[in-house]
Amino acid sequence: MILSEYMAVEDLSLEELAARIGDVSIGGLRKWLSGERIPRQDQLRRIDEITNGKVQPNDFILDRAVPQEAAE
Repeated sequence: MILSEYMAVEDLSLEELAARIGDVSIGGLRKWLSGERIPRQDQLRRIDEITNGKVQPNDFILDRAVPQEAAE
């Protein structure tokens, strides 16, 4: 599950989620949600913890591989 889905399911605002995670600004959280940045390792652990494993570190990794046809 991605973080934005978790927020929707739990009906959490940016402010509420940032407070639960700790050590992240609203701006930083927005960057995570947009894919511009990924959380640090300690923040990833905290997200996994507060979401009871519903949002895991791998959920932040985007598949940026170029399809074979496009590379040719």
